[in-house]
Amino acid sequence: MGFDLGITANLIGSLGLFLFGMKVMSDALMALAGNSMRDIMARLTENRFKGVLTGLFITSLIQSSSATTLMVVSFVNAGLLKLTEAIGVIMGANIGTTLTAWLIAVLGFRVQMGDIALPFMIVGVALYLRNEHKPKNWGLFIIGFSLLFVGLEMMKTFVPDLGSNPVVYDFIRGLSGNGLLSTLLFLAIGTLLTLILQSSSATMAITLVAAGEGWLPFDAAAALILGENVGTTITANLAALVAGTRARRAALAHLVFNVIGVIWVIVLFELFMGLIHGTSRYLGASPLTNPEDVPISLALFHSLFNIMNTALLIGFVRPIARLVEYLLKEKPQPVRELTRPRYLRDEFLKYPQTAIHALLLESRRLYRNAIFEAASRSIGIHRKDIISNRSIERIVADSRGLRPMDFEEFSHTRIQPIYTAVVDYASKIQETFELSHEQNGQVTLIKHANRDVLDILRNLAAFHGDLARYIRSDNSAIRAEYDKLRTQVVRLIRDIATQEAPETPVEAREQLLTELWKKIQDADNRVVIETDRLIRVDAITPRMGAALIGSSATMRHICKDLIKVARRLGGAGPSYDELEMEFEELMAP
Repeated sequence: MGFDLGITANLIGSLGLFLFGMKVMSDALMALAGNSMRDIMARLTENRFKGVLTGLFITSLIQSSSATTLMVVSFVNAGLLKLTEAIGVIMGANIGTTLTAWLIAVLGFRVQMGDIALPFMIVGVALYLRNEHKPKNWGLFIIGFSLLFVGLEMMKTFVPDLGSNPVVYDFIRGLSGNGLLSTLLFLAIGTLLTLILQSSSATMAITLVAAGEGWLPFDAAAALILGENVGTTITANLAALVAGTRARRAALAHLVFNVIGVIWVIVLFELFMGLIHGTSRYLGASPLTNPEDVPISLALFHSLFNIMNTALLIGFVRPIARLVEYLLKEKPQPVRELTRPRYLRDEFLKYPQTAIHALLLESRRLYRNAIFEAASRSIGIHRKDIISNRSIERIVADSRGLRPMDFEEFSHTRIQPIYTAVVDYASKIQETFELSHEQNGQVTLIKHANRDVLDILRNLAAFHGDLARYIRSDNSAIRAEYDKLRTQVVRLIRDIATQEAPETPVEAREQLLTELWKKIQDADNRVVIETDRLIRVDAITPRMGAALIGSSATMRHICKDLIKVARRLGGAGPSYDELEMEFEELMAP
């Protein structure tokens, strides 16, 4: 009796049920732990070892290395992770995904979860029918978990026994008896099967069932598992095709890492299989003599391969990164107009972390480009001079030209288009995701920072008008005082640009901004005192003095807002509540 259409349909249906159960379970876990999990990935990957542990933890939690890798690719594309950090997470994900094999091998072949899965599903349905978010997702998790093992049990049931198919059995035996050639053949089959199913877990389930039922020799099943490790990397590479170069590099690094591992195992295949058999015997399993031990030993093979591959290559993260950077060169990007957003792309709206980061990057771009340009033009000094190493006093003394500036036109062309896009994108984030309190706080801070940008521009326009009257005045005293105000702006922008360097610790940035604000307050107080002295000695007229005090107050507001925006857009730092409380204390008169 050979395979008939009914058996084939039942096997495919069983596999479909397994895949559906795995997806439902994984999606439910993502919904339950998604935000916390992605926050962990974004924050705890500053070195390769933490990255490995992060990838291991996340993949063990959501039971999907593909989902973890896709998150890594998205985070690298958005700039939340560096390539070296991403490689560490991917290494951990490879280890974490081996837990699936152990679940299938132990619960599916030893405990026989399929026998209790349907009654267990009653609990899942009861929870799913609840209206609350968490119970509903726990219900989906239980339903998916149960369906997974029902599908596995059905696969085992519909696999024909060997005695009824001697021809097919002899054919498979013939394929597996050719040494290295057979190993490479089954590796290719495992890769292709994973590509077709788009699930390494499904390939693993098929392999464990086929080997457990005696259809596959142990070595052939091990080669299939190696192929699954190559095939699973294709999902991220396909997703990255439409993304940026950084995303494609992260996906390629996953492929390179797994291929290197497969190569050294193939070269040392006999020795590695000897290690697996020896370890299995030590644990009380004999896959060569007892078919019931085959799934456990294959799960052991999967785990040892990924653990040893990570241990061997964790010291070569940077060379792997350099290799993929060499293979995928950065293509020159067309210069995007300053009147259009650069980072607010729909692809970043997949996760709240990437979306919020894109919002932050766009706001920083508006601040650094448009506002710094407006500030430099309003005081008659070129922006390149401000951020250069030239003496600030010399820069101010050498610049007496002040061109007229249409602030309304500047706002209309350079500020409003980006500001409108930022507000719209922030609304999409808050509508699309169920944000945590911290994430809502981040979005709120960014929106406040962009609103402050408009205040800065209005005050720059007022200061520019006063400066235009006195920058070329015959009165040297009033010129000198306005030069001091211009010097404040130059020094502040230069200091802010310095503190924004990535290597500057968050605590150092906070301290610097606090010190800058105290200096601005002291300078404003000195202007009031100095103006009174200059009027009394007839160095300036009372009208000039009134204008100077008003200009100093305007400058105080400009500098205050520049510091506020720099602090709010500073990236990692105190929480929203802490930041607002500290800020109110800092800015108190």
